[in-house]
Parts: sequence; structure tokens; C-alpha cells
Amino acid sequence: MKKISLIAAIALALSPFFIAAFLFSSQSNIGGAQNYTEKVYVAIEEEGRVGVVDTASRKVIKSIDLSEVQNGKFVGYTTHNVQVAPNGKIVLVTANVKRGVMGESESNNEDVSDDLYDKVFFIDPKTDTVTGSLPIEIDSHLAHVVINDAGTRAYVMSQEKGILYSIDLTNKKIEKSISIGEKSEPHGLRLSPDNSKLYVALIGGKAIAEVSLKNYSVLEYPLSGAVIQTAVTSDGNYVFGSVYNTKKVAWIKTQTEEQGYIDLPEDAKGSVQLYATPDSKYLYVVNQGYYFDQPIGNTVYRIDIGQKKVDQVIPAGDGPHGIVVDKAGRFVYVTNLLSKDMSVIDALSNKEVARIKIGEMPNGISMWNKDMGGTP
Repeated sequence: MKKISLIAAIALALSPFFIAAFLFSSQSNIGGAQNYTEKVYVAIEEEGRVGVVDTASRKVIKSIDLSEVQNGKFVGYTTHNVQVAPNGKIVLVTANVKRGVMGESESNNEDVSDDLYDKVFFIDPKTDTVTGSLPIEIDSHLAHVVINDAGTRAYVMSQEKGILYSIDLTNKKIEKSISIGEKSEPHGLRLSPDNSKLYVALIGGKAIAEVSLKNYSVLEYPLSGAVIQTAVTSDGNYVFGSVYNTKKVAWIKTQTEEQGYIDLPEDAKGSVQLYATPDSKYLYVVNQGYYFDQPIGNTVYRIDIGQKKVDQVIPAGDGPHGIVVDKAGRFVYVTNLLSKDMSVIDALSNKEVARIKIGEMPNGISMWNKDMGGTP
């Protein structure tokens, strides 16, 4: 079975798109970012950009290109994940050096200089401009990132190295590196509501890892397959994991450590991201497929958490991947890898009400609200 990387789904050769985009402009803007009440940020993986969508008009209002000159070389990135801080003051993006997009001297995809770095980029949501970046060793395969409520600390996963990085956001530096386990392939992660623990999805380790942020101890909950992402209810009672190569979603009851599974429909192709509603009543799960030679999915499941069963199947785009629910619980936003767009789902009717063109391989997704901050 051929394994497809979750960090870079398709490796591209040297792309004129990246060179032209960089030479033309690194930040294209339609209107001032400060004029909007609510925005969705999308990591457009294969284009090395972050798309910004105004939820009121449902239009892309800005495209933030992360391409840059690094140590004298033009460098393009795959932008994998994006996260808005709960206080709404910063947006972080994980970006990995895109092989083959490094100027003429680096046109060979296998020849990557040691003086290049994967990075975490910092974006100011008031202006939607890049304000800085934090270099991390190349080929770290930076996956997901989360931010604490105070906006003082971020946590970033290196899937390749099995390392969790704790980042001091005040000084923009790594303050601690925690080993999650060799070959565990940690990918997605979410914070507990009280910010005392991290719940990490282990693809290779086939488990959910609970990381204490008091002493950085790691406790694993073994599961039946590769776990891509986790979700935590806002009341803190449940943790969920998408077990990709099964037709199930795993659950853990945090107070008792009881574990179990929720069955997905028989035609499920492979779940990736999942997100709970603010009232902790429902869990939305994307049915993506595509990875690991699976058929392509095009639906989103809603799970009734109390009943622990799927109660809605919602059509979306091709290869739904990233998902977030707005802080009011009114709309669900889903990135569709293969149809290059984002679905907007009405959480009352559970129907897709809009489809917005985003770009090549839209991946991670997060939301900013002027009054309520960012989605956790």
C-alpha cells in the first residue's frame, strides 16, 4: 500500500507559479483587513499561500504568499496548517520547504541545502501581513500548531522527527522540545479547554497521546489504526480522534479515561479532521479518503455526541480535509483538497449553502472574529 504524505500530498517540480507570484507580490490584498468582522484563514498547501475569506461576503479578500529569499535562494513552501490565537492577536502557519522550488541551483528535488529551514510564520490578523518567522530544521515536516488562550505559547508538531515544540510567542523562540516517540508520526493536536494538556494524534503510533503541560509527561491511549487529528469538546468531557484506516471515530471520556468508538457509515472513505460544536453536543467529521490509496470522499458527517452515532451526512466538495465551526456554532467551514475550494455548511439545516474557490490543495483552516477572537 503506497503511503501518501499528509504534509505534502503531491510533490511538484519547479513551479513557474511560485516564481511569478513571488516576483509580482508577496501580499495581494482586496480591501483592508481591519474592516472585517469575521475571517477564515486557509493554508493553501500546494501554492505556499494563506487565503483569507470574509465570512460576510464569502469572498477571498487576501492572499498571503509565504515565498521568500532564504540565504540567497528563492524558497517556496508547502503551507500545511494555520491557527488563529484564541485572543485573536496572532495567526501562525506551519510551512515546509517545497523541494524543487528553490531557484536554479536547487532545481533537483533531492538536492536541498542544509542552510534552509522549515518555518512557523507569524501573521498579524489586523493587517494580514507576515510579521516574522521561526526557523526549524529542514525536513521536520511541521504538521499542526495550536496556541494557548493567553496567546503567549504555541505548540507545533514535527511529524518526521516525533517532536513537540513549545514556542515562546513573546520572544518568538523555541523554549522546549519534547519527544513524542520515534516513528510515532505525531500529526494533529488540540489543547484541553483549561490549557493543561495536549491531545496529539499519532499516525504511526496508532494512538492518542495525552501530554501534560505541567511536567511534559506523555500518556498514550492505544487505538485500532492511524490517528490523523484530535478534537476536544469545549466542556472538556470528551476527546475524539479520527482513525483514518477504519470506519470509526475514537472517543475518550476524560474524567474516567473510558474509551470507545463511534461507527461511521459503511461507505466511509477515511476521516481526517474533526471539530466539536461550541455547545459540546455535536462533532463534525470530514470523510476525505484519498490518502493511502483510498477512494475520494465528498461528505461531512455530524455525530450526536450524547448518542454517539452519526445523525447527518452532508455533501461537500471532493476530498474534504480541514474543518472548523464558528464560535457562535452557526456555520461549519470545510476545505476540499481536490475540488480546490471551501464548503460553507449551515449548522441549522446541515446543508452546504456556499462553495468558495480557494486554490490548489486547501488544507488547514482556522477562524478569527473581531469580538470573539480565534477558534481553538
